[in-house]
Amino acid sequence: MILDFAKNWLQDPSRITSQIARYLENSDDFDVKTVVREKDDVFFSEGDLNDSVYILLDGTVELSKSAPNGRSIAIDWLRPGALVGLISFVTGDPVLTTAVAVSPCKAIRLTEQDFFKIQNSNNELALLGQQLIIGNLIDRYHHVVSVHIELESINDTLQKERNHLREALKQLEDTQHRLISQEKMATLGQLVAGIAHEINNPAAAMLRASDNLLEYLPAIIALVDPDQEKSYHKFFLIGLKRKLVNSELQRERLQEWTALYPELPRSLLRKVTSMNDEALESIQGILGKKPGEQEKENLEKIVLFYESGYFLKNLQSSTRRIGEIVSSLKSYSRQDKGQFEKADLRDGLNDTLLLLANRLKKVDVVLNFSDIPNVDVISGEINQVWTNLIINACDAMKDRGELVISCGHSDSFVWVSFKDSGPGINPSAMHEIFKPNFTTKQQNSNYGLGLGLSISQQIVLKHGGQIKVRNADHGGAEFKVLLPA
Repeated sequence: MILDFAKNWLQDPSRITSQIARYLENSDDFDVKTVVREKDDVFFSEGDLNDSVYILLDGTVELSKSAPNGRSIAIDWLRPGALVGLISFVTGDPVLTTAVAVSPCKAIRLTEQDFFKIQNSNNELALLGQQLIIGNLIDRYHHVVSVHIELESINDTLQKERNHLREALKQLEDTQHRLISQEKMATLGQLVAGIAHEINNPAAAMLRASDNLLEYLPAIIALVDPDQEKSYHKFFLIGLKRKLVNSELQRERLQEWTALYPELPRSLLRKVTSMNDEALESIQGILGKKPGEQEKENLEKIVLFYESGYFLKNLQSSTRRIGEIVSSLKSYSRQDKGQFEKADLRDGLNDTLLLLANRLKKVDVVLNFSDIPNVDVISGEINQVWTNLIINACDAMKDRGELVISCGHSDSFVWVSFKDSGPGINPSAMHEIFKPNFTTKQQNSNYGLGLGLSISQQIVLKHGGQIKVRNADHGGAEFKVLLPA
């Protein structure tokens, strides 16, 4: 019987309502009122104390509740057959929702006396009243279930949207990092190419001038004093081949020569004792045991020609060095418009080491270069990786220590390893070091933005390779770059 009632209620809830309405209208025991509400009329408001319950005969009633932000949220709609205000009426608590007619409505208003009188009336009216209450509870339960199902569906949709947004954000960050890397590379390439171009012409002119001086000066020396040409020329050539004398040895020589020739200025003897043994023997033959004014003048001329050779050697070495740096700058900054080309990684490493020579002057650099095949790379970008890894190693060692750079290959990869003698990497930071903006450098002379390793990893991944890091067995960190062979 209960199942039959539930099915009938779900199919036509207004039938029971109509039967109750007829009983009440035809009974002398009840004096109930039928009320009419126009559209937008309020049955009761949220927070009111409710002393009546309404049996809705016609129309639709909206139940709404105020949100914390002040907005009104519609939570349910009641149709013919519904009991409006049932919960607050039975419990005596303030009304949970506001009930508003959204269309013209007709309803029977029951007071507390009428409501309980129905429950205690003849069996048929009491049964209809119970069925009405149960039917309303069935409606509310269906509504709660449907709300939960809808909420779960919305949660699923929101989770999918979150995942989509998370992936979109990751792609956006990756794109941003690539753009930063490309922009840095483009800017670096332009700056380096511009510097190389500006230095190239004066460096070439200096190199030509030093070569010409090497050709012309011997002839000029012969004109100074034909009788002494061989002697001056010899000391000029000794100056060209000068090698630095150990400081302790030079101090010993200076003390010895000061004792032998106390009449000669110490500043002049300091220059003499920087020469090699062959030159010193010749000078002793020229000075004799007690040099006079003439011997002193000859010695000053000898030193002059010796230093001319030495300074010319420095000039030539410096200009050749500038030429090598310019060549390395051109090679280092070559972007090839983003095109891959076959390249020997050792050439880029040598260029990078040359450009970082000032940073490496107190670092013992050990090169273990094996024969490796050429690799398809964008040279300028890969050189940036070498630069970042070498600079990081210098920072870790505080510009003093040993840096071992090795290379080799397997069937699948050509690899380059950078192993420093620094303190190594804190294990807690090992998985963080390739993240953008992560840095262990403080705001001092070694301040960093935390982009070097992130950019390096992006470049290596762009080349289809890998970059690995570990703490070496005997201290220090080792970075290993693997590129497809």
